Amino acid sequence: MSDISSIPPFHWSGRRENDPAHDRLVAFLVMDIQRSAEAARDLLNQVNSVVSGSNSQWERIGNAFHLVISAEGAVIEDVVDEERPTYRIPLEEFQQAVSAWMEYV
Repeated sequence: MSDISSIPPFHWSGRRENDPAHDRLVAFLVMDIQRSAEAARDLLNQVNSVVSGSNSQWERIGNAFHLVISAEGAVIEDVVDEERPTYRIPLEEFQQAVSAWMEYV
């Protein structure tokens, strides 16, 4: 078992520090996608299907978040604490983050 302190923090090109939407995206990846290459690949495939127009929308309810992907962006809602705000992230930013996550895991 590896020491969690030895795992480098996750960043991607375009990541804005102290941006609540980007912080939520990182939390979603860490808690719901986790270090599963298969889950990350599936997520990226779903994002690409919405970007290409093959699907108009896709959603996923995970351990901590509800994700809805559409042409308007990726909406991430906290399902544990419903009082926390919902964040919308442009699809291009979301796609970049998921691609980077795949490399990270």
